[in-house]
Amino acid sequence: MIKRENPFRYGIAVDYPYFVDREQELKDYSKWLISGQSLVIYSPRRYGKTSLMLKLLRKLKQEGYHTVYIDFFRVTSRRRFGELYYSEILKQLPSWQKTIKKLSSLTMRIRPVISIDEQGMPVVSLKFGESPGSEDITELFDLPQKLSDKKRWIIVFDEFQEINRLNGDSFEKEMRASLIHHTNVGYAFLGSKMHMLLNMFTHENRAFYQFGRITELKKLPFKIMEEYLESGCKKTGINIKEGIAAGIINTCEAIPHYIQYLASASWEEAIESKADIDEVVLRKAVQKILINQTDYFTSQYERLTLHQQNVLKAISIENKNIFNTEFMEKYNLNAISSVQRSVERLLAESIIVRQQNTYLFTDPFFKMWLGTV
Repeated sequence: MIKRENPFRYGIAVDYPYFVDREQELKDYSKWLISGQSLVIYSPRRYGKTSLMLKLLRKLKQEGYHTVYIDFFRVTSRRRFGELYYSEILKQLPSWQKTIKKLSSLTMRIRPVISIDEQGMPVVSLKFGESPGSEDITELFDLPQKLSDKKRWIIVFDEFQEINRLNGDSFEKEMRASLIHHTNVGYAFLGSKMHMLLNMFTHENRAFYQFGRITELKKLPFKIMEEYLESGCKKTGINIKEGIAAGIINTCEAIPHYIQYLASASWEEAIESKADIDEVVLRKAVQKILINQTDYFTSQYERLTLHQQNVLKAISIENKNIFNTEFMEKYNLNAISSVQRSVERLLAESIIVRQQNTYLFTDPFFKMWLGTV
């Protein structure tokens, strides 16, 4: 009997059967981290960095490595970073009651305060031994190195550019001062605000200058995604017409998250309509997504100044050579300095990304929606 469950997933970190390919990246990243090579991995949002790295960490954990994952979007202060980091390290070690004593012996100025949650798991807060307001967490940076044995620790910092919110320059320097001496720990720094992340690792005045191997996570090969979409439909008894899988990929500009999003919506539309996934079903799915996202897109758009809105609309039509006189005159955008400032804001908000001389929308549906404004 064919299982009628939506074969496509989006909006969350995924694993098999929703995780697609990336076999070469898994192989390369694993090899580099195990050898002690730190990595800086960048791409726009929704390319699957988090799913990829969580899958990699599960694989390495099965092989006996200690693994830690920290999402800097969850880090609201130095203290919060310390608590998250300490908790994740604690989870990697057997018998947390005994481990607490061992960890406490390795930190002289920091003491953990442990409570137990409803599942019987420890919840960590930190007590600092110095004067009130002093939150020196530098001792925590060294814990993986001090705890390392035959196998390396592998640490992943996701959305690492968000460290800038925490008095970033100072925090960066303190962090690097410890990490540079760790010979038995592999670090991966991930980020989707690419210009911010790359600035941290490529500018001489930044603490993490040339700290790791910089690599871009690119879009999945077209053919692999096409086969994945067709296979997912076939397994659930839904017929997808010839060329429609390619149409989904092209509509989503080959961005993995949005391919899954549109494929999921198309599959649901086909089930509801009791029809094949054809051009009609695909158009209906796109329209439903645009309607569902209207409030979000409107809010995002209205946060911009009028000039930023005009620049964004111009880029949605023509996205190359946007700083030349012809482009600015064509779209009535005034001085080049104003355009540059607007583009910097759009980049900082991750609405667009720059690839060489081209500017691309991070969300292809937002670009489509702009055509209706």
